[in-house]
Amino acid sequence: MADRFDVAAAYLARMLSRRDSPAMQSEMDEWEEAAPENRKAMEDVYAAWDVAGSTQDSPEIQQMLAEMRERTQPKRESWLRSGTGKWAIAAGLVAMVSASAVVWFGKSGSTPGASEQAQIAAVANDPQILTSAKDRRTIRLPDGSRITLDRDSSIRLAYSDNQRGVTLQNGRAHFAVHKDASRPFIVSAGRLTATAVGTAFDVSLSPKGEGVMISEGIVRVVTQLPARHGGHTTLLNAGMKLVQYAGSVELTPVDIMQESAWTDGKIIFSSHCLTDVARQMNPYAGDALLVDRDAARIAISGVFDLNNVEGLAHALEQQGLATVRHQNGKIIISRVPAAGSTDCRSLT
Repeated sequence: MADRFDVAAAYLARMLSRRDSPAMQSEMDEWEEAAPENRKAMEDVYAAWDVAGSTQDSPEIQQMLAEMRERTQPKRESWLRSGTGKWAIAAGLVAMVSASAVVWFGKSGSTPGASEQAQIAAVANDPQILTSAKDRRTIRLPDGSRITLDRDSSIRLAYSDNQRGVTLQNGRAHFAVHKDASRPFIVSAGRLTATAVGTAFDVSLSPKGEGVMISEGIVRVVTQLPARHGGHTTLLNAGMKLVQYAGSVELTPVDIMQESAWTDGKIIFSSHCLTDVARQMNPYAGDALLVDRDAARIAISGVFDLNNVEGLAHALEQQGLATVRHQNGKIIISRVPAAGSTDCRSLT
């Protein structure tokens, strides 16, 4: 059964995005009247939205947001416009794994052990947490929330009994936020700020721009650039992704399992071009995978371990789609003539 808080949040999102109707209003009223717990969930969501939209009084939060504004003053004369490409449907390599491969760290009812308690105490006092050079890292926060950092990512915390603030300094992080309507969870990344109360979402920061992807609940996102509705504040539901590029903001629906698989060390492709697959996997494998030009548009589908490029190469060879050779620590993939589709989807 869906969480009452998430159901209420979905109704609020539809109202705020002006996608409500008399029928939807009637449906929401019936849902509220069905149980006292439903009405309480709706009241909590309204209260949380009011808090999330208000100015935070915490000096640490204000300092964090001020630093974000200072380092991201707009240079309007150099803004660029970005476009989107169309995806083509193609057949390709199919790999099957259990649906349990993807895990979200959203449960807050368990009691941490001694080692976790020591980590929680350290997090409360540590202004910056870095991943190791090659591995992901999951951190449990004092309130039961969890942050999963991708490799080569770092965050800075402004976290106490009165506030929940995080600055993503680089890379990517997944946040599984413990519900607390009195303390919104605020994440800043470059020119973007995401505010949640209890939800799960990814935030990324790269030279291309800032992104937010929602896997559970709703998140309020404030961007420096206006979104397509003309405003700077966007309410994102689960399954939506917002990316702020140099000169535009793009909002698209996404596959939650595919987008979140990295938190469990997996990566999912659906008819994507092999050259893009290699580009996504190489950071986790020491840039070991080289794709010859003739193999660049082999269409790949399946679920793979992020750092197992050997497994990918073996699967391609077993399917008769490519030949594989090893040279100077690199895995070089060449296309077998007339084998496999070249009508693949490019990752933008």
